Amino acid sequence: MIISLVSLITWGWLNQNILAAAIMSALILSSLISTWRWQLKVAQFYRIGDWVTASFIVVLLLLSFIQTEQRPVFIILEWLPVFFLPVLLVQLFCINQQLPIGILFYSMRKREQVSTLDFKIPYAVICLLAAGAVNSNSLDYFVLSIAIISVILWSARSKNSPVLLWFLVLFSAIGMAFLGQQELRKLHSLVEELSVEWLSDWQTDPFKSMTSIGDIGELKLSNKIEFRVKASEPLLLLQSSYDRYLGQSWLASERVFNSQNNYVKAEKNSSVKTIEVFQSRKRATILALPSGTTNIQGLEGGELQFTALGAVKLTEAPDFVNYTVSYTGKLVTQIRDFDLQVPKQHLAWIKSIQQELNLEGQAPSVIAQSIKQYFQKNYHYSLFLGKESNPNKALENFILKRKAGHCEYFAVASTLLLRSYGIPARLANGYAMQEYSDIEQLYIVRRRHAHAWSIAQIAGAWQAVDSTPSQWLALEEEQTDIWQPVYDLFSSLYFNYKQWRFQQALLGHQSDKTLGLSIAGLLFLLLCWRLYKSRKLLLKQYSKSSAQTLPIDYPGKDSELYLIEQSLVATHKQRKQNEPINIWAKRIGDSELIEIASLHNHYRFDTLNFSDTQRKTLKTSVEKWLKQP
Repeated sequence: MIISLVSLITWGWLNQNILAAAIMSALILSSLISTWRWQLKVAQFYRIGDWVTASFIVVLLLLSFIQTEQRPVFIILEWLPVFFLPVLLVQLFCINQQLPIGILFYSMRKREQVSTLDFKIPYAVICLLAAGAVNSNSLDYFVLSIAIISVILWSARSKNSPVLLWFLVLFSAIGMAFLGQQELRKLHSLVEELSVEWLSDWQTDPFKSMTSIGDIGELKLSNKIEFRVKASEPLLLLQSSYDRYLGQSWLASERVFNSQNNYVKAEKNSSVKTIEVFQSRKRATILALPSGTTNIQGLEGGELQFTALGAVKLTEAPDFVNYTVSYTGKLVTQIRDFDLQVPKQHLAWIKSIQQELNLEGQAPSVIAQSIKQYFQKNYHYSLFLGKESNPNKALENFILKRKAGHCEYFAVASTLLLRSYGIPARLANGYAMQEYSDIEQLYIVRRRHAHAWSIAQIAGAWQAVDSTPSQWLALEEEQTDIWQPVYDLFSSLYFNYKQWRFQQALLGHQSDKTLGLSIAGLLFLLLCWRLYKSRKLLLKQYSKSSAQTLPIDYPGKDSELYLIEQSLVATHKQRKQNEPINIWAKRIGDSELIEIASLHNHYRFDTLNFSDTQRKTLKTSVEKWLKQP
């Protein structure tokens, strides 16, 4: 019990739950003071285990509905000692001081032979595990855990092993554990960095866009829903734009995020429209926004950062956000030198296309529209990436031979052609918002709706020049599998659940607290009622030897004193439930019974040193007492 108390106090100190640890320690210590003990059936032990399991599930469900700063799994981990305290208290206050293993493991309940365990050491380990939820960088947790575990191991060590060798092995294990956890922390950081790099390749990088031009094979699409949008019309939602071309990739020359927003200021009498976005997020997110965003509302709790080229990053926000975006459709930013640069390796095919277009001297708007119509009329959309691995050759082959490719081919070609006519242009990445759900009354934006297009500086504002043939959405729609309706159904249910949680968070936590307290109160009343009914049932069945209890096999159970106890049943001198024998004898005030009780206790707790003469004396004394009138 001392180990359990020390572990519990360690948990309270490290997790700053001193009051809870003090109350729980007092309940545990009360078992040493109180003489009240339960004689429970096996089924009643199992019922208590079921109650602990039910309370665990209820708390888990409550945490899933309540917005918390800490993840629910860590909250559960931190309060494990509270969940398992009833199990320990049941052991401490039962007659046998043992628990059937089935109270913790449901599969063990089906066995005919009931196995028991001492829960004190497992409870100490649970407290140590919960103490680690604080995730402190100090060595306090490590040192205290090592000390407690060492004491546990010392109590269980083999008496035949040399003490020096035991300590040598222990200190070696401690040293390896310390070095191991340091290296594991480094490995965790490394794996985390690599995971972000490996698993985030689908997300637009605001610094660098590695295009699929030059890749070999077929473009793989995903039906995963990224977010939903409430809008009046289809839109292109911009995530990032890139102005510098290096042959294999496009770079953003302005890549530093800062807190100074670059919202477009709406001109007087200009039309400002709005969309509402519903989005789940798990990490820093690059928002997909319409051109000419003037304001974002609903993200006041998060942190927005901006780049000069229009990328907007959201951090420090809940895992589900619902925000409103106001926009004009006209993006106004400064023109940069990179916006007009044309790579020399592409001049040959550019001149060839210019001869076909014959647009010299035309207005920028006419040139942009002509380039768009040229590609949409003479080229086709394809998910096949081609057989050329060199990006420059792949782009030239797309223009002059294949005349078919995915959206990045059209976007890059359009951007370079616009620049060749002296029109500032950039490559843009984001999403094409086209799929409308009549059931949800929202636009659905999937991962396969990721799109690339060109933006050009025309009439004082950056305008989209999307030259990808319009059939690209239909072709990608044909690639969907038969399970998409099922996936969409679950996605819709999950979306409605997340939206409901979001609305609850806006209303405040008072309703959540009331619900939690109400459920906790009902569970407490139910527990008290069940304990009361169980105690009454035990009192009625106490005299029945057929009652199914834990197997009791202890020295001295053949003592003749129990004959006296049976003779006094149903009288005012009968022994009370779970009343210690010496206290019972003193309460009656019978001096002979007090002496018999003393002999009985000697026989009961020190059988090996109980002589045959004393055994005969106990038997003779009981027989003499029973013959009294």
